[in-house]
Amino acid sequence: MGKLELPNRIVMAPLTRMRAANPGHVPTELHVEYYAQRASAGLIVGETEISPDAYGWADTPDLWSAEQVRGWRNVTDAIHKKGGLMYAQLWHTGAMSHPDFFDGALPMSASNVNPEQESVTPSGRKPPVAPRPMSKKEIRQTVADFGTAAKNAMKAGFDADPSQLPLSHRSIPEQRNESS
Repeated sequence: MGKLELPNRIVMAPLTRMRAANPGHVPTELHVEYYAQRASAGLIVGETEISPDAYGWADTPDLWSAEQVRGWRNVTDAIHKKGGLMYAQLWHTGAMSHPDFFDGALPMSASNVNPEQESVTPSGRKPPVAPRPMSKKEIRQTVADFGTAAKNAMKAGFDADPSQLPLSHRSIPEQRNESS
């Protein structure tokens, strides 16, 4: 698959592993154990949110802070030690998020359409709300956040060839720029 040689054709789809019940949304030893137990799959895909603004599924491990990168590095090192491979699915929850994650403020999304499914909040499943549409500035920041998360995924040891990242994500700054 690209420059990676998979040991078999089994791909473990991204599953929402709600086991990062800590304030920093950092992957835990439970993540290390869970994914390492599945390292014999040809490829594991793990999902992770890209920024605090993208957060919206309770207790998921994320990829915007140095601490989270270190936590994911523990996971990928354990998988690699057993001969496995892992990709990161970078995620922005958008309309599936909930005001409970933002001190009552509406989550942002591409539009103000309520998905009419269920949001998974720290206090349980709740009906979602119509989110607020992103501003142009927020769209630019979200694109930058995807680029930063892609770089963080490489630092965390996820398997990918950086040359296969979209060109627009290869030169995104490391830090979030709150003033632009």
